[in-house]
Parts: sequence; C-alpha cells; structure tokens
Amino acid sequence: MKYIQLTLVFSILFLGCNSSKKGIQNTPKINYDIEFIDYLFKDYDGNRPSASVIVIKDHLIDFKKSYGYADLENDKLATPETNYRIASVTKQFTAMAIMILVNQDKLSYETNLTEIFPEFPRYGKDITIRQLLTHRSGLVKYNRFLEKDQTEQMLDKDVLNGLLKTDSTYFRPNTKYAYSNTGYAVLAQVIEKITGMSFADFMEKEIFLPLEMNNSTILEKDKEIKNRAYGYIVKDTSVSTKDQSLTSAIQGDGGVYSSILDYYKWDKALYSDKLMPQTKLDEAFYNYNEEGKSTEDGYGYGWIVSYFNGIKIVQHGGSSTGFGSHVIRIPSENISVAIFTNRNKRGQELPNRAKALISHFTNGKFQMPFAIVLEKEIDINGIDSGIDLYNQIKKDTINYSVTKGALFNFGISYINANKNNDALKLFSALESDYPDYFGGYYGSAVIYQQEKNNKKAIEYYNKSITHSTEKEKWASDHSQKMIDKLTE
Repeated sequence: MKYIQLTLVFSILFLGCNSSKKGIQNTPKINYDIEFIDYLFKDYDGNRPSASVIVIKDHLIDFKKSYGYADLENDKLATPETNYRIASVTKQFTAMAIMILVNQDKLSYETNLTEIFPEFPRYGKDITIRQLLTHRSGLVKYNRFLEKDQTEQMLDKDVLNGLLKTDSTYFRPNTKYAYSNTGYAVLAQVIEKITGMSFADFMEKEIFLPLEMNNSTILEKDKEIKNRAYGYIVKDTSVSTKDQSLTSAIQGDGGVYSSILDYYKWDKALYSDKLMPQTKLDEAFYNYNEEGKSTEDGYGYGWIVSYFNGIKIVQHGGSSTGFGSHVIRIPSENISVAIFTNRNKRGQELPNRAKALISHFTNGKFQMPFAIVLEKEIDINGIDSGIDLYNQIKKDTINYSVTKGALFNFGISYINANKNNDALKLFSALESDYPDYFGGYYGSAVIYQQEKNNKKAIEYYNKSITHSTEKEKWASDHSQKMIDKLTE
C-alpha cells in the first residue's frame, strides 16, 4: 500500500515555489505554488466553462488568474475582467445599499414592513429591516409564487406581490434563523420604495460609480452586459448552455454581475470609509439572534460569520442556474479570496477551494480543507491510498478539521462525479467512524439504488432513517420516499 507522508503533503501544499507574476500590477513579491493552484481549478481549464480567481492580501493583488471559457459558443476565454453572475454573493451588496440608506437617515434597522408598505399583511408589522438582512423574518420561499405553466421570469416586484397575498410566515419573526432569498428580494423593493429609484440605478449611483466598479451591473431585461460570462451545466463529460431560469432575474438576492478585478475594488472599500464610516460598517460582520448582536457564529448583513482560533472570518457563497461563486474575507489578516465561475456549483467544491487558497497564502495559519488533500491523493494514487491518508489526517486536529458532515459532502461529490466505487469506500469509512450518523448509510443507499441493487438500497435507506436527527429530517423523508418507490 502506497502512503504519502504528511510532511510531504505539507511541503507540496504550503512551501510552494518561486513563480513569475509578470503582468500583474500592484502585486507584492511572494512565493506560491502555481501547480497547486492550477490543480485546484483543473476542472475549469481547457475547453470548459470558466473560473476566475483572485487572492487579495494587504490590500494588493497577490494572485489572479482565469481558467476556461466565458462563452464557449463564441470562443471567448475568461479573463480577470469577465463579468459573472455572482448569485447570492449579491447579498452583501444589497445589504450595503440598505446600510447606506440607514446612514442617510432614510431608514432604520427597526423599521417594519407595514411602515414601508401599508398594504402588507398584518404579520409585516413584526418583520423589521434587520430581520430581513439576517434571515430571521420567516417569509415564505418565493418559488411557491411560480405558476404551473409560467414562462415569464419572476421579478422582485412579483415576490412582493406574492407576499401581499400570503397570510402567514413559516415561523414567528425573530424566533429563529432560516436562510431566505425572499427577504433580499423584498429588501430590493424597500430600496426602490424609499428612494424612488430602480434598484439597479441606486446600486450604480451609490456603490458601483463611487468605487469605480466599471464592470459591475445589475441584471435587467434586454440590458447588455459587457465582458459577460454565460452560464453552463456540466454533467459527466457533457456541457449544456443554461444561463437563465424562472427565478434568476430576481435582483436583490442574486442579480449582480461582476468581475474579480471589480471585486478587488469592493474589498478595498470595506477597509475604508468610502461608502460609510467603519464604525457603522462593522455592524455587518456580526451574527444577530433574538437578543441582537452576538459574537457567535451566524449571519450578519449579507455575510456568514464564523471564528477560527478567535479570528473572525466572513464569507458567502452563491449558486444560480449556470453559475457558482464563493468569497472569503479575514479582515484581521488583510486577506480575501474570490472565485467566480460560469458553471453549476457542485457541493462544497468552491468553499473548499477558497479555504485552500486562504490556507496556502497564509502559510498554513488557517486549516487546509482535508477534502482537498484527499482528492489529490485519490487522483494520484487511488482510493485505497486516499483512505489510508484519511486515517492519518483525521488525527491531525491542528492542521485539519475532519468532520462527519464534511466527509459526507466529500463522498457525495464523488457520486456526482460518477465515481461510485470511490464514494462507497468513503461512505464505508464514514459509517465506521460515525456509526450513529445518517450520512454513511444515506450515501451508500444512493449508490446501491443507482446500481439497481434494490435490496441493499432499502437496507441502507432504513439505516439512514434510524440515524437521522430532527435537523436531518430531509434525509429521513427522502429515504422513506425512496423505500416506497423501490417497494412498489
């Protein structure tokens, strides 16, 4: 059995090599391992949909590169100027627009929906701007407003109109957190109502123009987007164009198109008073619960907030038809990473790659995702060697954080890549290490079902049900659905 020692792994991932950065302006001279970075984005290189990547450190560009094609049909390669739909990374921009209005005394975080929209149902009186920002409103998902045979794209105003006809929320506002695209569509309508401007015009006037984000814009019908990346769905070896859906024209939750170079300008602004005083901007980077601001992991104003060894990390991902994105900022370390792609997002692929870049460019101060190390080992030496390496690094709690959820997501990524034999061994390891966790059984059941081994699939779906908690109800519900289907 072939082993790769951890010391070798670290030398490959962290020590790097001298690499030329000819053509990159304002870039400090540092060492990085271009082979490792190229490995991270190998699935985007060549005649494939693209990824554009930037690493910003000490307010300068440490690394930038684009892989693949922004427009396959017209043979247009991606560049750092390519404009991608950044999907839910938009939320930090929508939140900033709201914060600007608060700073201008045109709005308060405690303003409720009925104060802005008197025609809103009574429950709107209990929903504040802060609760919309922090996903604590309980508003229903806007997908329920789609008609059965609808062909016209839904817009933010359609979301608001759907809510005006809805008589309840999922839960009493501010009693829990539940991620809500609906809330951010409503925030876009709040901006329009308060300012008398379109959401797109307000964003241009108050954010894009002041920051000279000349490439960035809001998606609007029939609006030309320069340097535009078009979206694709990649499945196995097939690539199909899929740039829009019935909900992808909604602006407030995901309508920004931007490039990595424009994101660099945005990131710099977050360290300055250019859009608003730092003391007020800082409010965005905390979790909010029933009691208000907290220093726990959670959600702020358009940002997911977490801590590692006491260091605050803010990040957000985005996924829309044909596009995926992920950004991470660690303000105390003056480092940020942004990855924009024009293909369907796959599980934890982009978050893991963003975290890998953070680890690489801080010389291992932040943990390298174990999935990245395992993936490379499996690619080079096969699944058995990968399992051997997993059994080593799961004990290394300083350099890695191996969790059952992360291992489950890693196994699912192999199912999605049609590597069922590898996935089955990963789920077997998960079952062995976490016998009371549903994930290993559920993943194995999916594989057995795909392979038409119905007896095994039913057996493992039943185990998944047995070990699913209330938080994992989706798994038990789906497992039961599959059992019913297989026993018809």
